[in-house]
Amino acid sequence: MQVERAVYLALTFGTIASFLLFSIGLFLDIFGVKASLAVILAGTVILVITPMIRVIAAIFAFASSREMYNVVVAFIVLFFMLLSILIGFFLRTIPSG
Repeated sequence: MQVERAVYLALTFGTIASFLLFSIGLFLDIFGVKASLAVILAGTVILVITPMIRVIAAIFAFASSREMYNVVVAFIVLFFMLLSILIGFFLRTIPSG
């Protein structure tokens, strides 16, 4: 039960933190502050990392209850999450113009 509570708090905090950073970044952009893009990027990073926290917590929860099949499945899910981020980062297309 403690794992579910910790995951709930992490997901809630991550969502609220990313929303606040997006809002602050947009507010700064309205007033022409150059650091606004960095704040928005930080919000994006937190929003992407938040679901990964859930998967990592699931790995620990399954490992503590010795459910090795679920540990393997959770590791596979985490692998594909990280792979998609790396593919998106390294193979992104930059529009010309």
